[in-house]
Amino acid sequence: MTASRRPGPRRIAILGHVARPAVRRAVLRLRQTLARQGREVRLDELLAAEMDLPGYPLEELARWCQLLITLGGDGTVLAGGTVGGLGFLAAAEARELGASLRAVLDGRWPVARRRLVEAAVFRRGAKVRDGVALNDVVIKGAGGYAAIHLRLSALGEDLGHLVADGLIAASAAGSTAYSLSAGGPLIAPDLEALVVTPACPHSLGSRSLVLAGDAEIAVRLIGSFDRTLLMLDGQDSFTLEPRDDVRIRLGRAAVRMLQNPRRPFVRALRAKLGWQGSLKRSL
Repeated sequence: MTASRRPGPRRIAILGHVARPAVRRAVLRLRQTLARQGREVRLDELLAAEMDLPGYPLEELARWCQLLITLGGDGTVLAGGTVGGLGFLAAAEARELGASLRAVLDGRWPVARRRLVEAAVFRRGAKVRDGVALNDVVIKGAGGYAAIHLRLSALGEDLGHLVADGLIAASAAGSTAYSLSAGGPLIAPDLEALVVTPACPHSLGSRSLVLAGDAEIAVRLIGSFDRTLLMLDGQDSFTLEPRDDVRIRLGRAAVRMLQNPRRPFVRALRAKLGWQGSLKRSL
């Protein structure tokens, strides 16, 4: 006798880019397909409002759903990721949506656990803000060009004074985003590591630092010629004041992200980043 196939998630939430007509069309198709399978589907309230359908706040969806499908670009994925503890279908192109969804519901896509980056801001000893990010926590000037002055410590030791356009603290999964653009290293996404990268430092000796998953970095804002922001995944921001202390680490909270087996990390390096160029360019 053969074993029966698992039914897969029954409660499915959809988060989508509200300004894209193609996303709205895909949502209608998904709702019909999943409803025929007896699954309950709920939409994020912003997406639902664009479609004149019932919707729910994202935090409420996060507590309710067994699978979150994000439709759109990286920003949509990041918005869903920070609510934590979810499964995602965010690793397929639009033309692959039907086949990818069937693979996910059949249990054929593996699930990887990705720890979030936590940040807490202390002002005169009292916590005034905290938050989490899937990719990175960034400290930078609001105008984007004025240098900021920071004092850093990690592993229980003082790292000294940093003058730079900003500081990026990224998860391994986020190492291919802003941190990479600032000269940071590529880290395999399954490693539990915190990557600390200065953005445009004023000293040639200020390089990226890769810390273990249980390490914490402490940052004190000494001053800036512009308003200084703490940014979470480039979406949520908080204004820092001189002498504020920011503590950043990998948190216990994590998201469970579905992995497309046809798009392993090494293949993405070649396809998206042109890893090591090509044979033609090497000859």
